Amino acid sequence: MDVFKTKVGIFMEIPISQENYYKATGGLAPFVVELGSRAKPTCYAVCPECDNPIQLIGLNQQQEDARPLHPYGRHVRHDVAGVAEYDEAAYLACPYSDPSYGRDACRRPPSSPTGMALYRLMRARFDRVEYAWRLSSGIWLDGKALGHALTVWRNDEEWLNYGSTYSNLPQMLFLGHAAQSLYRQCVLKDGRVASLLSGVRGIRLEPVTFSDRYARVTTTRYLDVTFTVGVPKPRVIDEHLTWTFLLGVNVGPRQLDRIEIHTDPEWFGNILSMDTWHDNRRLLDIAARILS
Repeated sequence: MDVFKTKVGIFMEIPISQENYYKATGGLAPFVVELGSRAKPTCYAVCPECDNPIQLIGLNQQQEDARPLHPYGRHVRHDVAGVAEYDEAAYLACPYSDPSYGRDACRRPPSSPTGMALYRLMRARFDRVEYAWRLSSGIWLDGKALGHALTVWRNDEEWLNYGSTYSNLPQMLFLGHAAQSLYRQCVLKDGRVASLLSGVRGIRLEPVTFSDRYARVTTTRYLDVTFTVGVPKPRVIDEHLTWTFLLGVNVGPRQLDRIEIHTDPEWFGNILSMDTWHDNRRLLDIAARILS
């Protein structure tokens, strides 16, 4: 992995470098551990995805297994006192884990710090989760549709699903739902969803007053226009994680196409931590009511 954090139970992604690591830890214990007078210090941190301890390799370029100028993080399968406790099930479900290990579909215990953090994040940053969903999918849902999706997420206790991580919350909000209606919802005019729908007889994309970039989906006759979301798939290339998910666009029983959507956890992390963000009180009130 090419990112780290220093605290369990938060969503933060810090690019791995000597400078960033020193700024975040001060180069002090419990993150930096001296094993002996002749041994090189071991640098620990926390995995941004699964909250397990990781070791940073290559901060000292003299380490034999480091690639020059490309430090990276890897899991350590034991507790690191003062940094993080090791959770085997969370490791096996982590997109950064060794792909040779089997992944099962077990759920986090209710007391899981990661699960509780995901719940708090969805409640306190629901407007930012919606924004990330809208930009990645090209679908702008109204409050009623979003409230329904969040209610299903709550009832299914999706924060306890090991497949849910800090960085894929916008997509996991809709995973496992029945087909979601697009009728009278808005889609990006120059997006793939609008392109597919514009070619269907009986579907109209009408202008809206609040945005010149989006259009509202309406029909001239009864048509069941919906979308579905497939399981997000992680990809790690050169230590960098991205998520890919399939967005199905449907009219009645016919799926027009599956659109491959790519998201970047680092981008989503920046959205969540943005200082200049203007809260959407309407969406935050919905989250506060449903996730009280």
